[in-house]
Amino acid sequence: MTTAPEAAGPPAFDARTFRHVVGHLASGVTLVTTRTATGDFGMTASSVTSLSRDPPMMLACLNSASPTSAAVSEAGRYAVNVLGEAHGHLAQQFATPSSDKFAGVRVLEGQLGLPLLADSLARIECQVVEEVRAATHTIFLGRVVDAHADEGNPLTYFRGGFGRFEFARDDAVYQRARQQVLERMYAADAVLHLDDLAYQLGVERPAAFYALTRLTADGLVRRDPERGYVVVPFDARTSDETFDARSAIELGVLDMVVGSVSAEDLTRLRSRFEAMAALLVGERFVDFDRYLDANYAFHEALVSLAHNPVLTSSFGRLSIKTVMTRSFGVTPVTSQSFIDAQRAITEGVERGDLEAARAAVLQYTELAKQRVRQILQQTGGRL
Repeated sequence: MTTAPEAAGPPAFDARTFRHVVGHLASGVTLVTTRTATGDFGMTASSVTSLSRDPPMMLACLNSASPTSAAVSEAGRYAVNVLGEAHGHLAQQFATPSSDKFAGVRVLEGQLGLPLLADSLARIECQVVEEVRAATHTIFLGRVVDAHADEGNPLTYFRGGFGRFEFARDDAVYQRARQQVLERMYAADAVLHLDDLAYQLGVERPAAFYALTRLTADGLVRRDPERGYVVVPFDARTSDETFDARSAIELGVLDMVVGSVSAEDLTRLRSRFEAMAALLVGERFVDFDRYLDANYAFHEALVSLAHNPVLTSSFGRLSIKTVMTRSFGVTPVTSQSFIDAQRAITEGVERGDLEAARAAVLQYTELAKQRVRQILQQTGGRL
């Protein structure tokens, strides 16, 4: 296993656009392409799927013996080209060994300098952040840097024409594994062995491995080079540092913009707040995962009021969703005071009242910290 260094790169890609684009992957055929100093490489790949929305990531599983797999490893980047229903010939062309798979294919150059298929239904460019060897294949975890989609229907598999789209059908297994981690069925810092997890979930090893990769992307599990997959401990210091960092960013944004926010930005912030508030009725979540997305979108809109990509990127790297997931666990109950504080932030910005908006941010931060301590007390101090 090798891990790419955390290099400074483009700002985190917009999660809503990412969600729209990867919708084209539901049951489609993709071509994975890359470029090295020796030329362009590409192959038809079925084991490709979206991995997470926060941050936007993709997972591509390639046969380690293929030239494209070696090229992706060398380049540290790859593109996923989603084929349309009229592109069966391209799937066949890139699945067949050839000295020039790109013959007769219109190619564009992407943001990362990668060869993109001009006629593909969607194009997603990724920077490799980790690669994992598993039996005969290499799994490339990629951070999405850019993505575009066009109208049309995806090319789908029919009677095994191009193989099976395995990872999509394993999402339910991942959800079960995630629930077990959140319910603290595994001790903090415990090692999750692949065979044991597969046995506990009653599934085959590939499905259990997919669950582990998703849990790693969620920040619930980390991959230790020596021990394997380990349940990430969670304590008050971890959450305090994250919430304080978010607070510092938001307070800085408020100092910059309150009193001069455009009507369009105010409408967007209010819309994000209302969408989030609708998912907490009384003191119960209507849908926790949707609330988590809406909460992130609200705070992202608040930070984006500054129209500063560096601040937006810094906010995106805080892993807020992971901390909130661990904070709330699997309980459907919370406090309406969270929504009240966020309403006060929104109204303060709308009125141009800097002092009120700042006070509400600080109040929300303290409420979040208190929530973590309540959960930790119930679980003996660590999750």
